[in-house]
Amino acid sequence: MTEIASKNWYVIRAVSGQEAKIKDYIMTEIARLGFLDQVEDILVPTEKVVQIRKRKKGK
Repeated sequence: MTEIASKNWYVIRAVSGQEAKIKDYIMTEIARLGFLDQVEDILVPTEKVVQIRKRKKGK
């Protein structure tokens, strides 16, 4: 019988606007410590915000 490895999810709170920098740091540390085979992916949720002022679309 083949053993199936279960995967765990972790959530990390980061300072707003620093998410990509934290992801890069985590990936660097994973590689440095030799855990690349144990981490499948790091996801950074993003949201596009559009503001409408005086009937004009802006970022």
